[in-house]
Amino acid sequence: MVQKIICIGGATIDRKLKTRDALELATSNPASSVTTFGGVAHNVAKNLIQLTQPIYLQCVVGNDSEGRDLLSHLKNAGINTDMSLVRENKTTAHYYAILDHQGELHLAIADMEIYDDVPFDSFTQSWCEWHPDDIIFLDTNLPAPLIEHAITLSKQKQLTLCIDTVSMAKAKKLPAQLEGVFLIKPDRFEAEVLANRSIHSIKDCMEAGKVLLQKGVKNVVITLGQSGYVITNEFGQKHVAAIETKSVVDVSGAGDAFIAGILYELKKGSSIHSACELGARAAFLTLQSERSVSTLKTLTMKKEDLDHATIF
Repeated sequence: MVQKIICIGGATIDRKLKTRDALELATSNPASSVTTFGGVAHNVAKNLIQLTQPIYLQCVVGNDSEGRDLLSHLKNAGINTDMSLVRENKTTAHYYAILDHQGELHLAIADMEIYDDVPFDSFTQSWCEWHPDDIIFLDTNLPAPLIEHAITLSKQKQLTLCIDTVSMAKAKKLPAQLEGVFLIKPDRFEAEVLANRSIHSIKDCMEAGKVLLQKGVKNVVITLGQSGYVITNEFGQKHVAAIETKSVVDVSGAGDAFIAGILYELKKGSSIHSACELGARAAFLTLQSERSVSTLKTLTMKKEDLDHATIF
């Protein structure tokens, strides 16, 4: 049986505006804009299809021109979307981002209403076909009952389930017990929500990682922006420092590239530490691009040929 990576969650229409100069509030700011397809699960799948096959994406779109265009774009890229839902009288999700002149995110607004009431039975019908060799990636754009069901199935079938917590608000959808989750990737603020404790230092981050292990997660990777990331599992904890990149064009999608690199290496049988190293390089490439999904063809280069990444 061919091992699959199945990505489940958000697919959106992204509209990004980047100011030409330092952002000033309460006045008009000259800016450039771009419209792309996005969403966490979408971006992860688009990164992965450059590296391996087969890749599946299960998302929800409206029966509108944007939703149909999104699915057509994915199919043309070689991604299987057969498990996705097209919903009548619903609008495809939209994500709006305002970036400053240095490419840093200033404000983001997400219209994800279509994901508030995803039909449970029709959306999960194919999940009974998940095979223990498959890697399941889940983002928290899905309703809480679907997330909990995926975790339960993962525990029963002993699957490799990896979760990206997406945002502080959406991290709250996760159940109290996380046994069945192979890997979870929150940033510092999402980790604060999950562990119910403040994080102001690397030590705090490690303590939060221990809390998530107690909840049942096997591997915790907490990203800390320019401070790198912390890996926590039963074998110990490690802080991996990040060397600041020379220039950041756009931070959008860097975290998605990071998790995509991890998933790719896990499929190859690599360790969590090696997987995160490749994820860091994928994030680096994305930081240098105006696109939320960058070209990852150089990921096959040797580590010493690329700078380390700053992870967002």
